[in-house]
Amino acid sequence: MGRQVPSESLSLSEGCEVEISYKNNGNESVWYKAILEAKPNSIFKEELCVRLLKDDFSIPLNELRHKVLIRPIPPKNVQACIDIEIGTFVDADYKDAWWAGFVVKVIDDDKFWVCFDSPPDIIQFDRNHLRPTLEWVDEKIYSWWIIGSTRNSEFLKRLAEEPMFSPGTKVELCSKRDEGEVVWVPAMVYKEFKENDEYKYIVKDKPLIGRSYKSRPSKTVDLRSLRPIPPPIRVKEYRLDEYIEVYHDGIGWRQGRVVESEGGVMGSLFQNWKILLLEATKKQLMFKQSDLRPLRVWEDGVWKTRESSLTQGSGDNTGDSVMNAKSDPPVTPPPGIITMTPLKQSEAETQRKTFPKKTLPKNQNGSGNDSTLENENNNRKRKREENLCSSVEENKVKDTTTVLLFEKKLPVWKILESMEVFKTIPQSPHFRPLAENREDSREMLAVGMMLTFSCLLEQVKALQHDETISSFISLSNSFAELEKHGFNVQVAQLRINKLLTLRGMQSRKMDELKGAKKVTAEKESVKVENERKILELQRLNEEMAKEIAQSMSCEGKILQQLDNMKLEFQAIASAPW
Repeated sequence: MGRQVPSESLSLSEGCEVEISYKNNGNESVWYKAILEAKPNSIFKEELCVRLLKDDFSIPLNELRHKVLIRPIPPKNVQACIDIEIGTFVDADYKDAWWAGFVVKVIDDDKFWVCFDSPPDIIQFDRNHLRPTLEWVDEKIYSWWIIGSTRNSEFLKRLAEEPMFSPGTKVELCSKRDEGEVVWVPAMVYKEFKENDEYKYIVKDKPLIGRSYKSRPSKTVDLRSLRPIPPPIRVKEYRLDEYIEVYHDGIGWRQGRVVESEGGVMGSLFQNWKILLLEATKKQLMFKQSDLRPLRVWEDGVWKTRESSLTQGSGDNTGDSVMNAKSDPPVTPPPGIITMTPLKQSEAETQRKTFPKKTLPKNQNGSGNDSTLENENNNRKRKREENLCSSVEENKVKDTTTVLLFEKKLPVWKILESMEVFKTIPQSPHFRPLAENREDSREMLAVGMMLTFSCLLEQVKALQHDETISSFISLSNSFAELEKHGFNVQVAQLRINKLLTLRGMQSRKMDELKGAKKVTAEKESVKVENERKILELQRLNEEMAKEIAQSMSCEGKILQQLDNMKLEFQAIASAPW
């Protein structure tokens, strides 16, 4: 039995505020705030209507008498009598009604998560929006409030068993997409119950895009569909072919693999960007490193990591495909050896033909003498390298003068050569990759590249501070293509690199600005809340002052009555017989 506090009797007169709870509709634990009003256009002044604060219409009181329970508004001092801890039954002020629930998590001294059974939900409340579970007893002559002080023993007993998931636990929910892809979506457990000796959970998923839990439909799942939130691991740099999870398009955490890291000419801005291969769709997309986390699998109650394809054995098909694709990495030529173009390689092959193979003398056993074979090989190798290097050096001297694959016949070349951009940044492209094109189209393609180079430089000059990152990437890639044709793009790429660095710094400052604005908004919110609390305390003090004045007035009356009784007592006692 809870603590009892005297209550005023229920007054059913116009303008009175009351609380109403509907009978037999599954919401008897919900008390709606209401006010009594005179029935519009009624000739009977005593006919009243009830208007719930959550509605814009009223219902005649006579129609509700047998459908609802009506009680007065509890006094403020009764509503404030509450000590809140995990498991405490409370009434929560929500949508102009008081809903019965129990506390599942204490955020701080003034904020709590409250769980409701019907419908299943968990909502955060400030302390001033909570009150103890109250029961009103009316005995006609005398009425009182019973302040409940109980806690949810069933919930606390289950909590003592240290379950994997309890109401209020943040989890990840397994969701399968059309392609059969398994995605893990952030969610929260709202209710745990037992069905056929197996625990089931009512959960609501919450994609990380700012939507609230209450806006999402609830789902009933078993233990196999849930896993805890993985513990955070700070990763400075993800390795190539490392398996990861990426939060993509508000869908959830999807599995992928790092296939490339942006860098080089992109500068410091792209050191935190990765190109990933999504395993389910086989699409390559670019993501910020902050959107990634190491891939871990929840098995047998522990987190296990998945090794990268470079370190896995042959048991993983994905790893095998990566290993096969990378089985022949490019080899850097050793010092002193010049890498040859296809033309020079052809000339070198001609040089090799001048050294026909020699037949080595054989010994009596039919095999060549080992020492003789080794000497012959060394001599032949040395002569071949000397002739090859001399041939390469001769070609290198010849290549100092660019030999084009076409003849400049079009008059537009004079216009191009007179353009200011080509005087400022002289160009002597070789256009060698055009050898793969038809001879009659090479000159037109070369003219197009010259014009493209000029236009790209103008685009660089026209870049704005709020330009999209993809614009920088596109320009850099275009210059890289022209570089293959012999254009000198170093100055342009260097400028793009500097602009990207500034763009990255600007982006980080914008993030800092958003953070500062968020902190300011939070502080402003706290300030408004503090001012509201101050006003509330002032109002409570004013009410308390009135109550104190009334009490002192009552004391005065009682003292006066006592004095009168004393005088009457003395008069009666001293009266003559």
